[in-house]
Amino acid sequence: MSVSIQSTSIQKHEDFYPELMAFFNAIDEVFFATDFIDSRVVRISDSCEKLFGYKADDFLADVQLWLKLVHPEDRHIVANQNDLLQNGEMVNTRYRIIRSDDTIRWVEKKITPLLDEAGNLISYNGVIRDITERKQEEEEHRKSEAMYRRIVETAQEGIWTIDENEKTNFVNKKIAEILGYTQQEMLGKGLYDFMDEEGKAYAITCMERRRAGAKEKLDIRYVTKDGNNVWTNISANPIFDEAGNYKGALAMITDITDRKADEKALKKSEANLRTIFNNSDTAYILIDTKLRIVSFNTLAQKFSEYNNNMPLEVNKYVKNYFQLDRWPIIQQYIDQATNGEPVGYEINLPGKDGNIRWYYVRWVSVKNNEGKNWGFILTNKDITEAKNAALERERIIADLIQHNNDLKQFTYIVSHNLRAPVANIIGLTDILVEDDLDANVRQEITNRLSISIKNIDVVIKDLNHILQARAINGNKEDVYFEKLVKSIKASVYNADQNDDVQFNYSFDEVGSIFTIRSYAYSIFYNLISNSIKYCRPGVPPIINISSHKLADKIELRFKDNCKGIDLKKNGNQVFGLYKRFDTSTEGKGMGLFMVKTQVEALGGTININSKPGEGTEFIIQFDLQSVLPPM
Repeated sequence: MSVSIQSTSIQKHEDFYPELMAFFNAIDEVFFATDFIDSRVVRISDSCEKLFGYKADDFLADVQLWLKLVHPEDRHIVANQNDLLQNGEMVNTRYRIIRSDDTIRWVEKKITPLLDEAGNLISYNGVIRDITERKQEEEEHRKSEAMYRRIVETAQEGIWTIDENEKTNFVNKKIAEILGYTQQEMLGKGLYDFMDEEGKAYAITCMERRRAGAKEKLDIRYVTKDGNNVWTNISANPIFDEAGNYKGALAMITDITDRKADEKALKKSEANLRTIFNNSDTAYILIDTKLRIVSFNTLAQKFSEYNNNMPLEVNKYVKNYFQLDRWPIIQQYIDQATNGEPVGYEINLPGKDGNIRWYYVRWVSVKNNEGKNWGFILTNKDITEAKNAALERERIIADLIQHNNDLKQFTYIVSHNLRAPVANIIGLTDILVEDDLDANVRQEITNRLSISIKNIDVVIKDLNHILQARAINGNKEDVYFEKLVKSIKASVYNADQNDDVQFNYSFDEVGSIFTIRSYAYSIFYNLISNSIKYCRPGVPPIINISSHKLADKIELRFKDNCKGIDLKKNGNQVFGLYKRFDTSTEGKGMGLFMVKTQVEALGGTININSKPGEGTEFIIQFDLQSVLPPM
């Protein structure tokens, strides 16, 4: 029944074909109808012979002739057309065919499916047209466009177009190279995104004239991706649509940076001053290659008057505004900036109100396009609020870590140094409660109780001493190493009459640090007294002390010829509390523990090199900024 209905439907269409075929045969397009159920071509217009080289009867006799004509490389295009038709979808494809004379033509085929009431494909109608000339035109256009692009991309001038909103819609390779971007990075960006404020203001004025139809040649300064200025000469033309509406602009751009170099040199000072005043929250000083002040802003003047008690003056040597002992490090910063290295550091200065202010200082080298140094910019920004917040966070973290370490240390002291005397006291008091104790025994127990109580008192005093060492107390001041050593020498000689101790010290590289004097004295005293205390029998102690200036640290070295320590055996316990490795000499094992505690409290580190019988060397390092006096 289903097949009968479909055949009847096809027959109705066939009754209509004679009237249409006369029209179809008169045009170049090939029209056809196909019975899907019987897999046969029902009708095809005579124009098929002109297009394919085959007559209509050839297609009516061989339903596969369609596929045979498709170029082998394009058969994938028509491979799934029946699936689409059965889903009721129209098919529109373009592909190549091979005519009967072996010539190749491009065709476009459109097919419309016909479904029965149940949605089954029963037939489809289509039209095929020759689009070879159109494809050839497209190919010629593509080649022409490719040639145009080659010309545009290889041009020695930059080509740049913008739309009516000043957004970039085309740039060639040359202008992208001039500005240091990729072409893709520039697309969609505003014209003014590549200019500084001065250039933008000038360009806005020019754009208003351009919208009015003006054609101009202009010198425009752009800012490259890496922040450099580049001068260009622009030949600009407005673009209007057919209705006379402004649609954008086209510009031919030539790099004239070299030509502008002399003009740029003359305007350099003005540009630097403008930058300074546009960043008024930072103090700026412009310095020439001879390190004399060229210019400065108001904030820099206020800073100098407040902290140096002297005003800034043009042509004055910038060295005059730094402390003499700080100038060597400043000279090092200037050398680094000259070599193109980034220079930035933090300093803290006491204010007149007694509060510490923090500043971030930068040295920047100003160079021309050939890399020649023109001078320097010194910037100084107040970062007190942010720095105090950061220091507070660091302090809290350090305190938490230190408290945790202290708890561990106190747990050790309590468990090892208090347990024994407490246990003795408990045991002895249990004996004392007995009624029948002999008087002599009772006195002995009382004496032992007294000893245990004194031991507990010693431990408590040690704990208190440790807590005092943990707390940073005292104002910082300039501490001179040579004076410190001389003071300790006098103390040592007076206490022990160690006339045979030989001191060698050299503080030529660094003579002093800015720190807490009591801590520095304690560190020096403990290390020196240890060298004397643990000297080898019959060998006069020789103590060598020296200071060294590293790139970003100050280093102190204490070296002796004492007994030495076996670090392989005891290296991880050297700085431990109550750790002693030579019981032939009286001591409690607290000296090195206190040294390490106080060095770390001042923000430094301490390390040891030692071998038995060869002496010991202690190396202390402090961050340069933490022990230098304020600028």
